Amino acid sequence: MIDYEAILGALFDIVHVTDEKGRTLYCSGRYEEFFGIDPQEMIGKPIEEFYHLGYFSPTITMRVIRDRKKVHTIQTTRNNRRLLVEGTPLWDANGEFCGVVNTSLDITDQEQLQQVQNERKYVGGILQSEMTKENSRKKSKTNLVYRSQSMEQVTTMAEKLAQVESSMILLGESGVGKGVLAKYIHECSPRSGKPFIHINCGAIPETLLESELFGYEKGAFTGADKDGKAGLIEKANGGTLFLDEIGEMPLSLQVKLLNVLQEKTITPVGSAVPRKVDVKLITATNQNLRQMVKEGRFREDLYYRIHVVPLEIPPLRERREEIPVLVHYFLHVFSEKYCLDRRLADVCYRILAEYDWPGNVRELENVVERLVVTSPDVLITPSQIPRYIHGHEGSPSVGIKVERVMQMQEAMEEVERQLLERAYEQHKTTTKVAEVLGISQPSASRKLRKWLFTRE
Repeated sequence: MIDYEAILGALFDIVHVTDEKGRTLYCSGRYEEFFGIDPQEMIGKPIEEFYHLGYFSPTITMRVIRDRKKVHTIQTTRNNRRLLVEGTPLWDANGEFCGVVNTSLDITDQEQLQQVQNERKYVGGILQSEMTKENSRKKSKTNLVYRSQSMEQVTTMAEKLAQVESSMILLGESGVGKGVLAKYIHECSPRSGKPFIHINCGAIPETLLESELFGYEKGAFTGADKDGKAGLIEKANGGTLFLDEIGEMPLSLQVKLLNVLQEKTITPVGSAVPRKVDVKLITATNQNLRQMVKEGRFREDLYYRIHVVPLEIPPLRERREEIPVLVHYFLHVFSEKYCLDRRLADVCYRILAEYDWPGNVRELENVVERLVVTSPDVLITPSQIPRYIHGHEGSPSVGIKVERVMQMQEAMEEVERQLLERAYEQHKTTTKVAEVLGISQPSASRKLRKWLFTRE
């Protein structure tokens, strides 16, 4: 006779099964070794009780029950063990949700964490964040935290382009991380030991920009330093010059920049003698330079010189799967910076992931810093998230409103009807509706027939 418990024990360190309400049906015999709980004491009891008693954090079973989809996370136990946990929803023959099975692997040692990463292609949000930081430390001092396929492609291309001398232009909305990517490219390049000079063309007044970029000779103008001054381009000699907001550069200076690219020389203000410079040029903009060329606001010859290799960074709203990873990363950064122990309630991740982030990663970073420094307690709750984020259409915090007192069953049916109506209106197929609502396709079909299709 096959010993299924022995098989499960060989595959996973811990297996834990609950019913649809989170009551324990089965847990492995090694549970006490990792959690400090006699597994027999847990049978029939809600798993949430043991979470509140501090036996482990965070809880994954309740997230699966809530979201009706597979969840990955790293869990810390009372016995100071680190577990990679995968929570999987269970469905009965009728397509109804009937429970959760959690499988856990011990990754307490860093070597085990690395081995898990090598053996598994996908390990979920928080683990992915931690491993991304480890990999970034090995390659450069700049952390690139990402998870989406689109950013994987951007990063791969950036690493390739770092090895060549071609001029590059980084495109994307304000706040997407063009400056961080430019620094990363420099640190991955053969020029990494040389200077990286970052100049924001829109932040320096037009009257000072020329002298700041190209430098000046002594006595070049009233108020000039008596010994003259080397320009920022010259200071980048041998390294990388990053010109952010290149579209803000005046036409008069665009001619001089073109000369830097073509002749590899600069001429300081007040001098007639050119100086040799060797820089790798990276530019960035959130403007449409091609349209500016048509309008005569940007030189066409310079446009083609800097537009050799364009690399576009998508806005954060188009890579929402990265929001929880970035939130976790910034939470760690600012908790360490301010010597505070701060954690986010699970529902906060969902609220933040639903927001469109018009200010992109920069806005997200600012919000997380604000949450860390203003939270009075270790656990950051939804009430501390700024109102304008709660008020975003589609946020779960405002998606359900109670207009009148009604029977609980009636309220639950009304919420189900509204969710199905909105999901079908947006996605049009039962398969997609099932995916976004975290239910099975047969269940989605049955519920849609009940609430919507019967009315047509």
